[in-house]
Amino acid sequence: MKISLSQEKKGILAIAGHVGCGHCHSHNHYIQDDSGGMATVLSLFQEATGLSLIIKDVRVKTGVDGVIEVETEGGGIGKATSRRGITLHEAKLASLVIGKEAIRTQTLVLEAFGRYYGQGIHETPVALQTAIANAALDTFINNYPEQFKWSYEDLQGSCGLIAGTVLNFEDIPVSVLATVNASIGGVGPNEDLEGNSAVGKKKGIMEELGMLDLPTIIVEGKVYSPLYSAGLEKPSFLIRADKEWDNPYVAYSILNAGKVLGYPITIREDVMARVKGGMAKQTKELGEKIVNLGLQLQKAEYSQEKINILAQLASLISEDGAGISFMTNKLHEIIGGTGMMPGTGAVVSYIVTPEYYNKYIFPFITEQDLAKFVNLVKQAVIELKGNLDKATAHLNQRHCFEDLDSLVLKTNLLR
Repeated sequence: MKISLSQEKKGILAIAGHVGCGHCHSHNHYIQDDSGGMATVLSLFQEATGLSLIIKDVRVKTGVDGVIEVETEGGGIGKATSRRGITLHEAKLASLVIGKEAIRTQTLVLEAFGRYYGQGIHETPVALQTAIANAALDTFINNYPEQFKWSYEDLQGSCGLIAGTVLNFEDIPVSVLATVNASIGGVGPNEDLEGNSAVGKKKGIMEELGMLDLPTIIVEGKVYSPLYSAGLEKPSFLIRADKEWDNPYVAYSILNAGKVLGYPITIREDVMARVKGGMAKQTKELGEKIVNLGLQLQKAEYSQEKINILAQLASLISEDGAGISFMTNKLHEIIGGTGMMPGTGAVVSYIVTPEYYNKYIFPFITEQDLAKFVNLVKQAVIELKGNLDKATAHLNQRHCFEDLDSLVLKTNLLR
């Protein structure tokens, strides 16, 4: 299937993908490469334009006011800061990504730093991912300023870039949107703008691309989760969509695409219902665990006691903390954990086996994985076009056209 830039201003269906810079974990032992959606969309943009996303240079200002600047061969530039500064040794590690393609951003950072966490644990690796992801999107904005609609996140403390355009999948015009969710200082992402969340400046971009009322394929990452991985013998795509809250016609279009391609693929329609107060409850529960450990620490006398308590706190903050910090409580009740506007779409992820987790710990997207994501999305576009009338009718019945801006903390744009 040939992908090209379209002369159409709006597509007849949509694709959305994001990267949560530093969003490696969630609660209940969930761990992920959260760059799959962004990587897929970047691949589609690259196929349509032929632009190089090879990282030409990484310029690092070390010290307490450190800055990382990434430049691609295609002329894109991305910058990010690290809350506790950047050391000389971190700068050397960051340079290891030079010469590599700025698409599988989490994999690049793992290759350079080994592992990393959000929530202010490993700021410099997260800042590097932010700079890479922003540079990749900036490449397309700089070369095709009339074709790409773009903005920075206008959320308090955020610095990710958002860009979208209309691509022709052969003769099918599709609105395609990429979102970088990233926080200033590399402290882990606010994902109020993930998926096809219609909030702030992102809503304006979506409106220009006609995405507010288009059936949408939402692409997520590569995931290990005890809930989804249990009993899995080989990696498999997983589609999630609630029959009422989301769009089953989009979901089954993706499912049919996987079957056509011969990929292992399943669907869950029982895990995406929006739960009133759900995120608030999880936030309170985590807070109580932290408080209890704090009370134990107050009474601790021996060194090993204090070490053990602090280690438990570190695990809670670096892992479980990501499961509640990534989204605003009230917004989560409407768009869910993958940022899906009600009635509009379905989300697809790539699930790994328990054996994979035991061997690698951190999921990371390979070139082969990315090729499967891209192939699946291309075939899903064909399948969804055949179900477009039903998908659109369902969307019009279920869609939430409520203004969500009042639920989030907004700020001035960076540029």
